[in-house]
Amino acid sequence: MTWAEFQIRAYAFNRMEQRKDLRAREIAWASLISFHSDPKKLPKTKDKFWQIGIAPKIGISDAHKEAIKKAQDQYLKDLIDGR
Repeated sequence: MTWAEFQIRAYAFNRMEQRKDLRAREIAWASLISFHSDPKKLPKTKDKFWQIGIAPKIGISDAHKEAIKKAQDQYLKDLIDGR
C-alpha cells in the first residue's frame, strides 16, 4: 500500500468515525432534552454539548489586529488634525 492510498483510507476511516459520533450525539442530545429537564441547565447547542471534529478558531489574527490598530491611529490623527 502506497502512502497516498494509506492517506485516502485514513481520511475515509476518520470520516466514518465522525458519522458514528454524530449519530451517538443525536441520541445523547435527545435523551438530555427529554422530559423533566431544567432548561436553564441545558447546553445552548449540540456543539456545546458534544464537540465533534475540529473546533472553529475564534478570534482574529495578528495581521488583522495590526490593520485595526493602524486604522484607529489614522482616524485619531485625522480627527485631531481636522479640529
